[in-house]
This record gives sequence, C-alpha cells and structure tokens, in this order.
Amino acid sequence: MKKIIFIILDKFANWELAYLSAALGEKQLGTVQYSVLYASTDKEVKTSIGNLKALPDLSIWEIPEDISDLVFIGAEGSWHNLSKEQTSQLVTLAEKVKANGKVLGAICDSARFCAVNGLLNDVKHTTNTFDEIKDAALYTNGENFVLTANEAVTDHKIVTAKGDSALHFAVSVLRALGDIPEENIQFFYTLHTKGFLKAIQMN
Repeated sequence: MKKIIFIILDKFANWELAYLSAALGEKQLGTVQYSVLYASTDKEVKTSIGNLKALPDLSIWEIPEDISDLVFIGAEGSWHNLSKEQTSQLVTLAEKVKANGKVLGAICDSARFCAVNGLLNDVKHTTNTFDEIKDAALYTNGENFVLTANEAVTDHKIVTAKGDSALHFAVSVLRALGDIPEENIQFFYTLHTKGFLKAIQMN
C-alpha cells in the first residue's frame, strides 16, 4: 500500500483536499491502494476555514521516507507564519520527494510557499497570482509561470494549482501518480462535472 501525505495547517482550505483524498480512498479507482495520512507542524487538532476539525496522523518531523506523494494544502495565512525550522523541514521534505521522482502537489497558498522557497525553479508551474511570487529572492523562474483559468499545471511530477481549482488539481495528481487507469480518472472527472448518470454512460 502506497502512502500519500497531505500537509494541513491551521485554517486549511478543506475543499482543496476533498476531491483528491476521497479519490485516493476509493478502491474502485485503480488497482493500487493508497493510504492517506495527514501531517502538520504538530499533532494538535487543526481547524479548517470551514470549521472542520482534523487530527493529524503525523508531525512533519515524523514523515517516513517511503511516501509516494506529498501534497501541500492551502490555508488562510498559516503558510506565511511558519517558523524557520518548520519552513526548512517542509522544504527538505519536498526536495527529497522531487529527488526521488515522487509526486509533489501544491495548491493555493502552499504553491506560493513552494515558489518563494525555490522549489519551482526547474518546472512549469502556477500559483494564485504571479504578483505574489515574482519578487521573492529565491524565485527565479518567471518565464515558466503558467496563467491558468482553473486547470492545474503538471511538470516532472510537480503539480501546482490555484485555490479555485481543487478538482483539476485532484485529477492532475492522480495522473501524475502514474498507476491509476486513465479511464478511471476520466470517470471520476465526469462524475464531478457532469453527474453520475453521464459518468455511467461513458464508462
């Protein structure tokens, strides 16, 4: 069973993880089974923007090496308020995932976090706006910023998206994993855009 780690912080955007986490827990989606785990800066309860309470499985210091995917979820303000130690640990985790050829996903303000910490300097990417990253000292890849409507951007297993693109983000991460049949991903996408009956007809 492959491990998928979602990083959630206080005031996390609960809609940004909903599609992807649910899809990964759906046994019918593919032949490979995934274990979805949640990690944060500590193991205290985290409260989402929508007042959803979540108890992390792990702290960011306890994340194992053998993960298949690391997903950063946006939050209201919290990605701006991390300590130097927390930032360093999250950047180190992301760098290891990239170096190991695993999937790194980041949506909304967590994509900004990745950009301003130099994690997106070698790939095409997006964030909520270009203005929020263009002047960051560690960001050097403006020519590969992609302005999107609601699509996610995937390059070398790095998936980034704006906060209004949770479904496209989920679909792109599922594809980046590389072991879920495309027809199953299409069914999932159609289900959530055109409804159950249309998805069944296309299956």
